[in-house]
Amino acid sequence: MPKDFILEIGTEPLPARFVKPALEQLLRKTEGACAENRLKHKSGKYCGTLRRLAVILEGVDEKSEALSQEVQGPSARLLKDETGAFTPQAAGFAKKYGIKPQTLETVSTPKGEFLLAKVDIPGEPAIAIFSRILPAIIASLEFPKSMEWEESRLRFGRPIRTLTALYGKRVVPFKLAGVKSGRLVQGLEVYGGKPAALTEPGRYRLVLKNLLVIVDSEERRAILTQELQKTAKQLGAQLDADADLIEETVYMTEHPVPVAGAFRKEFLELPAPLLSLVLKKQLKFFPVREGAALTNSFIGVRDGISEGQKLVREGYERVLEARLRDAAFFITRDMAARLEDKLPLLERVTYQKDLGSMAQKAERVGRISSWLCESIRQQRPVKEDVAALVSRLCYADLVTEVVKEFPELQGAMGGCYARHDGCDERVALGLEQFYYPVAARTPIAATDEGALVSLAGKIDSLAGSFAVGVAPTASADPFGLRRQALGALRILLEKQLPIDLDEAFVQALSLQPVGLDQSQKSKILRQLGEFVWARAAAFFEEMGHKSDEIRSVRLDGLKNLPRTFRRLAAVHVVRRDPDFEPLAAAFKRAANILRQAQFQQENGGGSERAKLQDSAELAFYDALTSIEGQVRENVYHDGFEAGLKSLVSIKPHLDQFFDKVMVMAEDPELRRQRLSLLARLVGLFKSVADISELQGRS
Repeated sequence: MPKDFILEIGTEPLPARFVKPALEQLLRKTEGACAENRLKHKSGKYCGTLRRLAVILEGVDEKSEALSQEVQGPSARLLKDETGAFTPQAAGFAKKYGIKPQTLETVSTPKGEFLLAKVDIPGEPAIAIFSRILPAIIASLEFPKSMEWEESRLRFGRPIRTLTALYGKRVVPFKLAGVKSGRLVQGLEVYGGKPAALTEPGRYRLVLKNLLVIVDSEERRAILTQELQKTAKQLGAQLDADADLIEETVYMTEHPVPVAGAFRKEFLELPAPLLSLVLKKQLKFFPVREGAALTNSFIGVRDGISEGQKLVREGYERVLEARLRDAAFFITRDMAARLEDKLPLLERVTYQKDLGSMAQKAERVGRISSWLCESIRQQRPVKEDVAALVSRLCYADLVTEVVKEFPELQGAMGGCYARHDGCDERVALGLEQFYYPVAARTPIAATDEGALVSLAGKIDSLAGSFAVGVAPTASADPFGLRRQALGALRILLEKQLPIDLDEAFVQALSLQPVGLDQSQKSKILRQLGEFVWARAAAFFEEMGHKSDEIRSVRLDGLKNLPRTFRRLAAVHVVRRDPDFEPLAAAFKRAANILRQAQFQQENGGGSERAKLQDSAELAFYDALTSIEGQVRENVYHDGFEAGLKSLVSIKPHLDQFFDKVMVMAEDPELRRQRLSLLARLVGLFKSVADISELQGRS
């Protein structure tokens, strides 16, 4: 009869961020190893905490499936030697599969006759399979950082202290890192980690609950969220239910119990980002709000039942008081001088050894942002004096005491200090949001001025890093350039900024304090373009566009990214037209003819109707002329979908042209006219997209 299976790896406390990825790996690898060994089970799940990683398989067969297979071996002529004895090759082949040489057969193949072994592999007991595969599964788990602690030098996220493995009611015997498997599980550590014997896998959650451990992460999350909300309600306020902090708390506790506390109201005068950082990031406390405003209450989470709550609360409050006093001291020192007065200190802060100081970087950002403002002045007027001041001050907060102590607050503190200094709110907001977006789905800077300076900072970082040869590799991106490239693309798209990113990189590269000749600059610009376009392509794919559609708009794709996106959207829609696929095939034919003829439109002028002869080419000429102006006007006004749909209407005339007209006529002038006609069509299509890249209908 099928039985349940459980493996628990008991460890010293793992960092919270290690736990869930390790649990997912453990389930995936265990199920994969069972499948490889033909051991079936009904379902699998994981559960765990910072001190234990567990996987449970339900309904595991008692034995693996028996297997019959035919294995091809050496050439049939090697079965026996001239004396009639089995050759070493035949005997070795038979021994490998546990059969006698006499049972070997021959099989005919297109390459000749070969020996054939018919192998019957009996089912293996589940407990024997688990004993064999579990050490390898555990050893294969990967962590962001691993450690060694015993003679075998096994690497794991933290030292392994217990191994619990049961199949049904039987212990699965194995040994790893000096630890033997058994049936004991440990209770909540803060209460001494009292052990209990696990009699069967189905009792795992209940046994641990009796030992005060809530081992199921989703159950723990539900309890935590419910108790946090209940505690906040008792305080007469609303919980700041930060999703990341809840996730972290779920995996850094085994029995979460909220503890409410309070701090002195005078600390509410600290900037909200600083206060939130101390509470959430440093001490893992949940802030409590009344509306949008923070209150002087907070909720900590202890690991264990509610004994000694008062002492725990007092401990939390003492620690928080000390941290907030430090924060208040730092901010008082910072506000003794204006933000602008701190700029000379940036000369002493190195940005990168080959790219100078932060003061030099700020100067480059200012010049790039000035160029960006100028490049969109006609289409999108911005307050250039605001952008200039934001770019001047954007790195000033790096030398403040608060940011030295709390680096996560760079940008946010710049905005706070600018408001304190009486700067325009657009300047303060631009400084506060200078590093936006900080992640793939977080907001970009709200104002155009802030967005342009943020874009300038990212462009300078990309150009400088590529100039000194620290571009990302497949396995490493120490300067976060992929994130910065994606941030730049999102700013361009979400703000609909008609900026030539290729030219922006030319400007930025010319400002880098690195000696480069023209050949080196050209190579770096090409690498930059390819790198940023790869990020754009990945971004577009996440939005649902196909890779061939994205390739079709690659030409000049970074010249005006919002326009490129509209071209892409048009291709995505119009390719669904039933006539579009055959038209795309005809386009490819036309493009191939032009390429093989090495035809350049500018070399021979435009096509002339009077010099054409065949009725099919005259009809094609007339149809093309009829829609040409319409297509160009649509494209000029970004009506790419309408332009492509107009081109679809030319399909019958193009089909007739290819059916009845010999493009490569012997008469040079007639051949040039016909090639010119095709070049006009190809040019119209390419004003939207190179549809030769498309592979069939969407």
